[in-house]
Amino acid sequence: MAKGSVSDGARKPRKTYEQIITHIREAISSGKLHPGDRLPPEVDLARSLGVSRPTVREALKVLEALNVLESSTGPTGGTFVKPLDGAGVADYLMDSISLLLDVQELTLEELWTARGAIEVPLAGMAALKRTEQDLAVLRGIIESDEYRDFHAYFPDITFHTTIAEASRNRLLSLFMLSIHTTIKALAERYVLPEAKQVSQDQHRLIYEAILDQDEALARRHMKEHLQMAYEVYREAVPKKDTDEATKEVSGDNA
Repeated sequence: MAKGSVSDGARKPRKTYEQIITHIREAISSGKLHPGDRLPPEVDLARSLGVSRPTVREALKVLEALNVLESSTGPTGGTFVKPLDGAGVADYLMDSISLLLDVQELTLEELWTARGAIEVPLAGMAALKRTEQDLAVLRGIIESDEYRDFHAYFPDITFHTTIAEASRNRLLSLFMLSIHTTIKALAERYVLPEAKQVSQDQHRLIYEAILDQDEALARRHMKEHLQMAYEVYREAVPKKDTDEATKEVSGDNA
Protein backbone atom coordinates (compact mmCIF):
# COMPACT_ATOMS: atom_id res chain seq x y z
CA MET A 1 0.00 0.00 0.00
CA ALA A 2 1.32 3.41 -0.88
CA LYS A 3 1.88 5.74 2.03
CA GLY A 4 0.35 9.19 2.19
CA SER A 5 -3.07 10.65 1.71
CA VAL A 6 -5.38 10.13 -1.20
CA SER A 7 -7.03 13.40 -2.22
CA ASP A 8 -8.49 14.82 -5.40
CA GLY A 9 -8.84 18.35 -4.08
CA ALA A 10 -12.52 17.88 -3.27
CA ARG A 11 -12.32 14.95 -0.87
CA LYS A 12 -10.71 15.03 2.53
CA PRO A 13 -7.50 13.02 2.77
CA ARG A 14 -8.21 9.49 3.97
CA LYS A 15 -6.66 8.41 7.23
CA THR A 16 -4.16 5.58 7.08
CA TYR A 17 -6.43 3.06 8.81
CA GLU A 18 -9.15 3.86 6.24
CA GLN A 19 -6.69 3.06 3.46
CA ILE A 20 -6.00 -0.30 5.12
CA ILE A 21 -9.75 -1.00 5.30
CA THR A 22 -10.06 -0.25 1.58
CA HIS A 23 -7.05 -2.43 0.84
CA ILE A 24 -8.50 -5.45 2.67
CA ARG A 25 -12.00 -5.02 1.23
CA GLU A 26 -10.59 -4.79 -2.28
CA ALA A 27 -8.62 -7.99 -1.66
CA ILE A 28 -11.88 -9.72 -0.71
CA SER A 29 -13.78 -8.25 -3.68
CA SER A 30 -11.06 -9.30 -6.13
CA GLY A 31 -10.88 -12.84 -4.78
CA LYS A 32 -7.39 -12.55 -3.32
CA LEU A 33 -8.99 -13.22 0.06
CA HIS A 34 -11.86 -15.68 0.48
CA PRO A 35 -14.34 -16.31 3.33
CA GLY A 36 -12.52 -18.36 5.96
CA ASP A 37 -9.03 -17.16 4.96
CA ARG A 38 -6.78 -16.13 7.83
CA LEU A 39 -5.09 -12.74 7.60
CA PRO A 40 -1.39 -12.48 8.40
CA PRO A 41 -0.52 -11.49 11.99
CA GLU A 42 -0.75 -7.78 12.80
CA VAL A 43 3.01 -7.36 12.87
CA ASP A 44 3.36 -8.89 9.38
CA LEU A 45 0.48 -6.82 8.00
CA ALA A 46 2.01 -3.66 9.42
CA ARG A 47 5.38 -4.45 7.88
CA SER A 48 3.97 -5.32 4.44
CA LEU A 49 1.73 -2.25 4.34
CA GLY A 50 4.35 0.13 5.71
CA VAL A 51 2.23 1.29 8.65
CA SER A 52 2.29 0.99 12.42
CA ARG A 53 0.81 -2.00 14.23
CA PRO A 54 -1.75 0.13 16.18
CA THR A 55 -3.00 1.50 12.84
CA VAL A 56 -3.51 -2.04 11.54
CA ARG A 57 -5.29 -2.97 14.78
CA GLU A 58 -7.63 0.00 14.40
CA ALA A 59 -8.52 -0.99 10.83
CA LEU A 60 -9.16 -4.61 11.83
CA LYS A 61 -11.49 -3.54 14.66
CA VAL A 62 -13.55 -1.47 12.23
CA LEU A 63 -13.79 -4.39 9.80
CA GLU A 64 -14.90 -6.67 12.62
CA ALA A 65 -17.60 -4.18 13.57
CA LEU A 66 -18.73 -4.22 9.93
CA ASN A 67 -18.95 -8.05 10.01
CA VAL A 68 -16.23 -8.33 7.37
CA LEU A 69 -13.71 -10.00 9.67
CA GLU A 70 -13.90 -12.10 12.83
CA SER A 71 -11.27 -12.95 15.42
CA SER A 72 -10.66 -15.94 17.66
CA THR A 73 -8.05 -16.84 20.25
CA GLY A 74 -6.09 -19.98 20.98
CA PRO A 75 -3.59 -22.08 19.01
CA THR A 76 -5.73 -22.00 15.86
CA GLY A 77 -6.93 -18.43 16.41
CA GLY A 78 -6.34 -15.29 14.43
CA THR A 79 -8.25 -12.85 12.25
CA PHE A 80 -10.34 -14.41 9.49
CA VAL A 81 -12.47 -13.23 6.60
CA LYS A 82 -16.02 -13.75 7.78
CA PRO A 83 -18.36 -15.85 5.63
CA LEU A 84 -20.58 -13.46 3.70
CA ASP A 85 -24.30 -13.89 4.29
CA GLY A 86 -27.39 -11.73 4.47
CA ALA A 87 -27.87 -12.23 8.20
CA GLY A 88 -24.54 -10.58 9.04
CA VAL A 89 -25.29 -7.58 6.84
CA ALA A 90 -28.81 -7.36 8.28
CA ASP A 91 -27.39 -7.35 11.82
CA TYR A 92 -25.09 -4.47 10.94
CA LEU A 93 -27.95 -2.50 9.40
CA MET A 94 -30.12 -3.29 12.42
CA ASP A 95 -27.49 -1.92 14.80
CA SER A 96 -27.32 1.30 12.79
CA ILE A 97 -31.11 1.69 12.56
CA SER A 98 -31.53 1.00 16.29
CA LEU A 99 -28.94 3.61 17.14
CA LEU A 100 -30.75 6.20 15.01
CA LEU A 101 -33.99 5.39 16.84
CA ASP A 102 -32.29 5.60 20.24
CA VAL A 103 -30.86 9.06 19.57
CA GLN A 104 -34.15 10.19 17.98
CA GLU A 105 -32.64 10.72 14.55
CA LEU A 106 -35.27 8.35 13.16
CA THR A 107 -38.95 8.16 14.04
CA LEU A 108 -41.28 5.18 14.25
CA GLU A 109 -43.29 6.67 11.40
CA GLU A 110 -40.19 6.83 9.18
CA LEU A 111 -39.33 3.24 10.07
CA TRP A 112 -42.82 2.06 9.13
CA THR A 113 -42.87 4.08 5.92
CA ALA A 114 -39.66 2.33 4.89
CA ARG A 115 -41.16 -1.00 5.92
CA GLY A 116 -44.18 -0.39 3.71
CA ALA A 117 -42.03 0.67 0.77
CA ILE A 118 -40.23 -2.68 0.99
CA GLU A 119 -42.80 -5.21 2.22
CA VAL A 120 -45.81 -4.23 0.14
CA PRO A 121 -43.94 -4.84 -3.16
CA LEU A 122 -42.39 -8.01 -1.68
CA ALA A 123 -45.86 -9.44 -1.04
CA GLY A 124 -46.80 -8.76 -4.66
CA MET A 125 -43.62 -10.37 -5.96
CA ALA A 126 -44.16 -13.38 -3.70
CA ALA A 127 -47.64 -13.84 -5.17
CA LEU A 128 -46.11 -14.09 -8.64
CA LYS A 129 -43.01 -16.14 -7.82
CA ARG A 130 -43.98 -18.38 -4.89
CA THR A 131 -43.38 -22.10 -5.08
CA GLU A 132 -45.31 -24.98 -3.52
CA GLN A 133 -42.55 -25.17 -0.91
CA ASP A 134 -43.06 -21.49 -0.02
CA LEU A 135 -46.80 -22.09 0.38
CA ALA A 136 -46.19 -25.13 2.58
CA VAL A 137 -43.90 -23.13 4.87
CA LEU A 138 -46.41 -20.27 5.13
CA ARG A 139 -49.22 -22.71 5.95
CA GLY A 140 -47.10 -24.33 8.64
CA ILE A 141 -46.30 -20.96 10.21
CA ILE A 142 -49.97 -19.93 10.29
CA GLU A 143 -51.01 -23.24 11.85
CA SER A 144 -48.27 -23.20 14.50
CA ASP A 145 -49.01 -19.58 15.42
CA GLU A 146 -52.42 -20.66 16.74
CA TYR A 147 -50.70 -22.24 19.74
CA ARG A 148 -48.27 -19.46 20.59
CA ASP A 149 -48.95 -16.91 23.29
CA PHE A 150 -49.16 -13.26 22.34
CA HIS A 151 -45.77 -12.19 23.66
CA ALA A 152 -44.01 -14.90 21.66
CA TYR A 153 -46.21 -14.41 18.61
CA PHE A 154 -46.24 -10.73 17.79
CA PRO A 155 -42.51 -9.93 17.49
CA ASP A 156 -41.97 -13.06 15.37
CA ILE A 157 -40.67 -12.36 11.88
CA THR A 158 -40.85 -15.86 10.36
CA PHE A 159 -44.01 -15.23 8.30
CA HIS A 160 -42.62 -12.03 6.80
CA THR A 161 -39.20 -13.56 6.19
CA THR A 162 -40.79 -16.42 4.26
CA ILE A 163 -42.72 -13.98 2.07
CA ALA A 164 -39.51 -12.05 1.40
CA GLU A 165 -37.72 -15.26 0.40
CA ALA A 166 -40.63 -16.17 -1.87
CA SER A 167 -40.17 -12.86 -3.71
CA ARG A 168 -36.76 -14.08 -4.94
CA ASN A 169 -35.26 -10.61 -4.41
CA ARG A 170 -32.34 -11.02 -2.05
CA LEU A 171 -31.52 -7.33 -1.65
CA LEU A 172 -35.06 -6.32 -0.68
CA SER A 173 -35.20 -9.34 1.61
CA LEU A 174 -32.02 -8.14 3.28
CA PHE A 175 -33.47 -4.69 3.94
CA MET A 176 -36.69 -6.26 5.19
CA LEU A 177 -34.79 -8.50 7.62
CA SER A 178 -32.82 -5.57 9.06
CA ILE A 179 -36.01 -3.59 9.69
CA HIS A 180 -37.82 -6.55 11.23
CA THR A 181 -34.88 -7.36 13.48
CA THR A 182 -34.97 -3.76 14.67
CA ILE A 183 -38.71 -3.98 15.34
CA LYS A 184 -38.23 -7.25 17.24
CA ALA A 185 -35.64 -5.56 19.45
CA LEU A 186 -38.08 -2.68 20.02
CA ALA A 187 -40.82 -5.12 21.03
CA GLU A 188 -38.64 -6.38 23.87
CA ARG A 189 -38.63 -2.89 25.41
CA TYR A 190 -42.39 -2.31 25.27
CA VAL A 191 -45.66 -3.76 26.44
CA LEU A 192 -47.71 -4.12 23.27
CA PRO A 193 -51.52 -3.98 23.15
CA GLU A 194 -53.17 -7.33 22.38
CA ALA A 195 -53.64 -7.80 18.63
CA LYS A 196 -52.84 -11.45 17.96
CA GLN A 197 -56.19 -12.46 16.48
CA VAL A 198 -56.34 -9.48 14.12
CA SER A 199 -52.78 -10.13 13.00
CA GLN A 200 -53.45 -13.84 12.43
CA ASP A 201 -56.54 -13.07 10.35
CA GLN A 202 -54.51 -10.67 8.22
CA HIS A 203 -51.74 -13.24 7.79
CA ARG A 204 -54.31 -15.68 6.41
CA LEU A 205 -55.60 -13.09 3.94
CA ILE A 206 -52.06 -12.37 2.74
CA TYR A 207 -51.39 -16.09 2.41
CA GLU A 208 -54.59 -16.68 0.42
CA ALA A 209 -53.73 -13.85 -1.99
CA ILE A 210 -50.25 -15.32 -2.50
CA LEU A 211 -51.79 -18.78 -2.95
CA ASP A 212 -54.10 -17.38 -5.67
CA GLN A 213 -51.16 -15.47 -7.21
CA ASP A 214 -53.16 -12.25 -6.90
CA GLU A 215 -50.43 -9.63 -6.84
CA ALA A 216 -52.69 -6.61 -6.25
CA LEU A 217 -54.61 -8.29 -3.43
CA ALA A 218 -51.41 -9.48 -1.73
CA ARG A 219 -50.06 -5.94 -1.80
CA ARG A 220 -53.33 -4.52 -0.42
CA HIS A 221 -53.57 -7.00 2.45
CA MET A 222 -49.91 -6.45 3.37
CA LYS A 223 -50.48 -2.69 3.43
CA GLU A 224 -53.46 -3.15 5.76
CA HIS A 225 -51.44 -5.48 7.97
CA LEU A 226 -48.56 -3.03 8.29
CA GLN A 227 -50.97 -0.21 9.18
CA MET A 228 -52.42 -2.34 11.97
CA ALA A 229 -48.94 -3.19 13.25
CA TYR A 230 -47.97 0.48 13.20
CA GLU A 231 -50.94 1.33 15.44
CA VAL A 232 -49.93 -1.45 17.84
CA TYR A 233 -46.41 -0.07 18.24
CA ARG A 234 -47.69 3.50 18.42
CA GLU A 235 -49.80 2.56 21.42
CA ALA A 236 -47.05 0.53 23.10
CA VAL A 237 -45.94 1.48 26.60
CA PRO A 238 -42.27 1.27 27.65
CA LYS A 239 -41.73 -1.64 30.05
CA LYS A 240 -39.87 0.60 32.48
CA ASP A 241 -43.01 2.73 32.86
CA THR A 242 -45.20 -0.28 33.61
CA ASP A 243 -42.59 -1.65 36.03
CA GLU A 244 -42.51 1.66 37.91
CA ALA A 245 -46.30 1.76 38.03
CA THR A 246 -46.36 -1.77 39.44
CA LYS A 247 -43.86 -0.80 42.12
CA GLU A 248 -45.96 2.21 43.09
CA VAL A 249 -49.09 0.06 43.42
CA SER A 250 -47.17 -2.50 45.46
CA GLY A 251 -45.85 0.26 47.69
CA ASP A 252 -49.34 1.64 48.26
CA ASN A 253 -50.59 -1.80 49.22
CA ALA A 254 -47.70 -2.50 51.54
